[in-house]
Amino acid sequence: MKFAEFRQYQPKSNPSVVAFFCDDDFLVEESRSVWDRIFGGNWLFEKMVAKEFQDIPAARIMDDALTPSLFSQNRAFIVTGAEKLVKARMEDLAALQAIPNSSLKVVLVTDNRKSLAAWPKTIPVIEIDALKPAEVARWIVDRYKVGPEIASYLVESVGTELYLLDSEIQKLQTYAGSRPLEVRDIDILTLRSEQFGAFELDNAVLSRDYRRAVQVVGAMMEDGFEPLQILGRIVRVWRQLLIGKALAGKRSANEVAAAAGLPPFKGADLTAACKKFEWKRIAGGFRELLSADRAFKSSTPNAEAYLDVMLWKLIG
Repeated sequence: MKFAEFRQYQPKSNPSVVAFFCDDDFLVEESRSVWDRIFGGNWLFEKMVAKEFQDIPAARIMDDALTPSLFSQNRAFIVTGAEKLVKARMEDLAALQAIPNSSLKVVLVTDNRKSLAAWPKTIPVIEIDALKPAEVARWIVDRYKVGPEIASYLVESVGTELYLLDSEIQKLQTYAGSRPLEVRDIDILTLRSEQFGAFELDNAVLSRDYRRAVQVVGAMMEDGFEPLQILGRIVRVWRQLLIGKALAGKRSANEVAAAAGLPPFKGADLTAACKKFEWKRIAGGFRELLSADRAFKSSTPNAEAYLDVMLWKLIG
């Protein structure tokens, strides 16, 4: 079904466990309010990856299911990457499904169709259709109140990933202020090279791929980006590294992503990248970024050459 139809959906029964086939993280986040309505309201949602859910003892799951919360909000787990759950955990969920009026609900999120066939037949499946480009453009028009031309052009430039589109639109609206968005705003703020995607510079820095980072910076400058815009993007990634380095190993990948202001699907990449950077390099990187900011604001260095040298000091 389409996500708009899901918003109005009401199953005949109120299952304790349900499978949610959806390939867009943004829609998974948006689904919380729908699940709250379907389950009967007043649920406290907790999102986790399959490994975290796998580590919860079966006895605790059953205890939560049989013990209503003293604080009026019962618990609901949204488990992403649920195709990774082992057979024993699926058997636990089949037992949970058999409990009437359970005070624990579990939503198993997956985009792997083969896994659904192996799951207990008692677990109902709700499948969300993948959005086509035209549908994404309509979503942008409805949600952000921009014109159809702007929405279509943005989809062509950025793609159909809703998290990324949401981020780009927020940047565009901040840039434009109170005036209506124009196509040229997208050209100015959005990297529109067929060779490079919108997260390409971030990924190059996090993976310490100096050559790739230099290529992307060159493409961005050809596309009209100002040196301070590019520097701001690198500063943002460096701050994310600092946050990730401080939290990695202490929090889940999703929590690290949230703290760094990233979508959940980037959490694993960030925590992995933090292992490649020692604290001394991160601290030194901030000094280099500050020097670059002063240079671009007080003089007119060769921007591309300056950024190349700076990137070498950061990740080379």
